Amino acid sequence: MIRIVIIFLLTTLIWADGTIKVDVDRRRINEGDSVLLTITASNMSEDPVINLPKMVDFKVVSGPSQSSSTNVQFINGKMTKKNTIAYTWTLIPIKTGQLSVPALKIKTDKRFFTSSPITIIVSKRGPSQTGIKPQFFIEADVDNRKPYRGQQVTLSYILYTQVDVSSFDDELPKFRGFWTEELFAAKNLQLMEVQKNDSKYYAATIKKMALFPTQSGKLIIDPLTAVIGIRDKQQRWNDFSLFGPPSKKYTIATNRIELNVQPIPNRTTGKVSAIVGNWNIRSSISTTNLIQDEAVTFQIKINGTGNIQTVDLSNISFPNELEVFEPKIQTKGNPLRDKIGGEKTFEWVLIPRYPGVIIIPEFQLNYFDTDKQLWLTKSTMPHRLKASPNEKAAISPIGLSKEEVTLVGKDIRFIDESAPKWRKKNRGLITRTSLTLLFLSAMIFAFPRVHHYSRQRMDKTAGGRQAKQALKFATKILKTGSESQEKTYTEIFKAVTTYINMKTGASRVEYSTDEIMKILGMHVQSDKFYEIEDILYRGETIRFSPVSSKGIHADNLKVITLLKQIDENWV
Repeated sequence: MIRIVIIFLLTTLIWADGTIKVDVDRRRINEGDSVLLTITASNMSEDPVINLPKMVDFKVVSGPSQSSSTNVQFINGKMTKKNTIAYTWTLIPIKTGQLSVPALKIKTDKRFFTSSPITIIVSKRGPSQTGIKPQFFIEADVDNRKPYRGQQVTLSYILYTQVDVSSFDDELPKFRGFWTEELFAAKNLQLMEVQKNDSKYYAATIKKMALFPTQSGKLIIDPLTAVIGIRDKQQRWNDFSLFGPPSKKYTIATNRIELNVQPIPNRTTGKVSAIVGNWNIRSSISTTNLIQDEAVTFQIKINGTGNIQTVDLSNISFPNELEVFEPKIQTKGNPLRDKIGGEKTFEWVLIPRYPGVIIIPEFQLNYFDTDKQLWLTKSTMPHRLKASPNEKAAISPIGLSKEEVTLVGKDIRFIDESAPKWRKKNRGLITRTSLTLLFLSAMIFAFPRVHHYSRQRMDKTAGGRQAKQALKFATKILKTGSESQEKTYTEIFKAVTTYINMKTGASRVEYSTDEIMKILGMHVQSDKFYEIEDILYRGETIRFSPVSSKGIHADNLKVITLLKQIDENWV
């Protein structure tokens, strides 16, 4: 009996009333600092269901992270047990001023809890700020806030710190509206003493990026976020070290930058192009004296500063007397640290098919010089070829082109060595052969009408058949798979483009992400298609800038699933 009483006392619990608490770790921060939003549920029989509302003033950079604890106490012979579960998110403010974390709705134990909005004051960094001066922060800056479309803007990220940094892990923004290339990424930071905001800091450049605006108007460079490790005890100022006293992790962000991108001015005379920068052009030829049907190498080299990927001369025209093969194109980057450019070489193999003098004309390069703010035209020099007659051309098949070889091959005749077919004399007028010919004649006479009727029916239903096959073709492209992240995201774009073309009957080669989302919004009555937007923007970053990405296979499989859901809701 006593044993039963003891067991009963040990298993008797005094539960406090269930409570929900919503709070942040700080209510006054500086620009670029983070706050921790924590939801704590105590003495609940089931885990709370939490849906964060849309944050207008903050960006959620991580979370939720979950932790739990159990506290048992004996009071007057009775055991009291308290269970606590906490969920934490890291928030970064996207502007300064008096910001607000909106009210949260939480469901648990078949009850709903609603928190009160939380006000957080975010102060701008600077000498006149009223908040606490930060011990460490990252600042983003550009060398030009009013560039022309296509002009290079150099973006620098600089770390300022008054404490010992043990680790640094950054995440670049998506750079929407820009073609990007990395200029510099620090491996071992050399910290230098500087004065910043009337205080002494140790500063180091952690990264530099070259940005080329692809459109004019207002463009935003979103903040870079980073997780930085700070040692509790300052040791000495040196490069990053991977070993030392324990460190605490902090999430910080850079400032947000707004660019006012100017359109390229119209040109009153001469041709225009998408080439921007400062460029030079020159040409050369391997020889000017040669024999008919003998190959010669012709080169055009363009070098300078700017986005060399926009330079293209592969479609220029040569004289008709020359057979021209596809050009070989080589691109070399320049050694300059903060300016993108280099040299691009176009090399053609030319074969004169007729004797005589052949003039290779000058070729022009039209571009907009951002330093002079003028349209400029630079030209190559003309070349004069003298092709001597080929004496063997009349008696031997020397120098035939690929097309000529194909035509000659069609004229080759072969000896027929098959056995002869004899025909009997005195046969009747109506024979099996004549009936067959009569039947075939009737078929030939009726075929155009049948074909025309069938074609009309197929044309009327072609759009529907093509639309039904859209998902099949898009999925087939995605299931090919690739280990290359650039190729994987290129295939994702190709699959989505193929799907939209087959669904809408269009025949475009490429769409922008905004155009894709607009088309999907017109035909899909579901929120699922918005999930594809982040994958497409991530794909743009991977295809056109040297930024690594994890989970490319997961994105590939996710797109297959999303296309199936989109196809089910297509109207």
